Amino acid sequence: MIPDEIWVQKAAVGDLAAFDELIKKHHGKIYGLAYRMLGNADDAEDAVQETFLEAFKSLHSFEHRSKFSTWLYRVAINTCQQWLRRADSRRRTLNQYIEQNHGVHANSTSELPDEVAMKNERNAALQEAISKLPEKQRTVIILFYMQQLKYREIAEILHCSEGTVASRLNTAIRNLGSKFRKI
Repeated sequence: MIPDEIWVQKAAVGDLAAFDELIKKHHGKIYGLAYRMLGNADDAEDAVQETFLEAFKSLHSFEHRSKFSTWLYRVAINTCQQWLRRADSRRRTLNQYIEQNHGVHANSTSELPDEVAMKNERNAALQEAISKLPEKQRTVIILFYMQQLKYREIAEILHCSEGTVASRLNTAIRNLGSKFRKI
């Protein structure tokens, strides 16, 4: 497998095939992030396209101080945050993600209908609470729990220290606890 750095160098001088390889490699992770941040498949796909377009246009500004994937995550987060600001009236919560994906999965198990309903209700309440967190806390929760990134990777993406990531995550968990009790 050819490392990202080679593809980035080629793409930076206009090699569209090289950039296409980067898209193929990173599309799934960027889509997953966008979907979790925006809560809607169509919006997520649009944001992914916008992310890759912005990444291509800004490739010259990539300074190779971090991994390409880290830089791309930052571009994707910025794109999604802009998307949310521009389209605030169309904003979807993470609750829709749980309903669309976990509701079907839960019904396919051997759980009793009451258990499935309770689990769906708890998931919906949790996702509602996550959607009400401040943006920085919500982003850390998504990157850590849903994207399963390490503190170091999150810190690079968000341009902060690992201590800040840990602090935001702890604060988010405390806030979720208090918000979850209110629901």
